[in-house]
Amino acid sequence: MNRRRADWIALATAAIGISLLVAATARAGGQFVDLAVGGNQVWLVGESGVHELDAKTGRIRAMPTLPGAAYPLTVTLADGAAWVGSVEGGYVWGTLSRIDARTGKVDVVWRRYRSSVQYVAAGAGSVWALIGIQGAMEAARFSPSGGLLQVWKLPRDAGRMAADNSGCWISTNRSLLHIDPSGRLHRALQAPFGDVATGAGAVWVAESTDVIRVDERTGQTRSIATGTLRLGGFQHDLAATSDALYLLQHSDTAARNSQLVKIDLRAGTVTRSAPIAGIANAVVVSTRAVWVATATSRVSRYDPRTLRRRLVFSVP
Repeated sequence: MNRRRADWIALATAAIGISLLVAATARAGGQFVDLAVGGNQVWLVGESGVHELDAKTGRIRAMPTLPGAAYPLTVTLADGAAWVGSVEGGYVWGTLSRIDARTGKVDVVWRRYRSSVQYVAAGAGSVWALIGIQGAMEAARFSPSGGLLQVWKLPRDAGRMAADNSGCWISTNRSLLHIDPSGRLHRALQAPFGDVATGAGAVWVAESTDVIRVDERTGQTRSIATGTLRLGGFQHDLAATSDALYLLQHSDTAARNSQLVKIDLRAGTVTRSAPIAGIANAVVVSTRAVWVATATSRVSRYDPRTLRRRLVFSVP
């Protein structure tokens, strides 16, 4: 997945072609969506715009409008606000917007020509953004109020981002990169990594047949065999808690169905799975729920222990 997505990103940033990504997904039967969950809020972004949803009922609480008719690609929550990375103006301006969750006020904190903000993540008291700029890749760090703190140049094949109290983690086709809270960028591991997530004091990176756990404190690694992985979500394919991994596994047939798979970390085996109709694009885990969004903007809430679906709703 990461190599394919990196190829798409290279096309997009070189030719201002996020529109190519949108068209490709439409042909596949959906669109790009992303999720962020915090407290009683669920934020969904995608072709239908930005939606704040009630986590208990699925009711739409707000639909903030981004300036410039921006197309939202990614969302995270930090410091009482939703942070949305997007492209605007016919896919030629990259923007990062901060939406106050209490007042709904939208502020554009960063905007640049011939760019796209492809990932955002919150951690270490900051908001981090993965940005494509004219065929190159950068990581940027912002303060909770929206001030730009620092920018790092990255390899062109940088494709995924996650963050927590240990800083920012970025996967490329060849290595796992880490920016620690002091701002030092270094290579943590060298391997053909794909999707990356943080959780339970570790970084989790997916390869073709296993997931590697990297202890954030010691740097020690553990490989968890999963069998063949077909992680096709555009944004977040895996999420982790202290005792389980949750993966979005895609069908290798033309049916375009997906599965939510739970792996017990103590046993290292698959213990539960749940079918998902359509292309699952993002998975997020909270204290009492696992949330999945599909390419058709359908959001489902699952019991993290049993993977029974407790709520499902669609955004028009």
